[in-house]
Amino acid sequence: MTKLKVGPKGQVTLIKKIREKFGIEPGSLIEEIEVEDGILIKPIESSFKKWKRLKEKVSKKWPSEISSVQAIQEDRTK
Repeated sequence: MTKLKVGPKGQVTLIKKIREKFGIEPGSLIEEIEVEDGILIKPIESSFKKWKRLKEKVSKKWPSEISSVQAIQEDRTK
């Protein structure tokens, strides 16, 4: 557990290890959520990052011997 100091404008600086682990960069959006015993700080994933993550998942499972265009064309002819 790391202790963070609150600055005069209510700002806190997350340690580098945490920022890197969760992909938080300057300009990233995060949300603060009130929980029963404190505050949860959670990164908001951009639409682009969501799309990129989905693309990576699909490309890992997609058979290499057929292109997506071929698959769509074959599906349409059924």
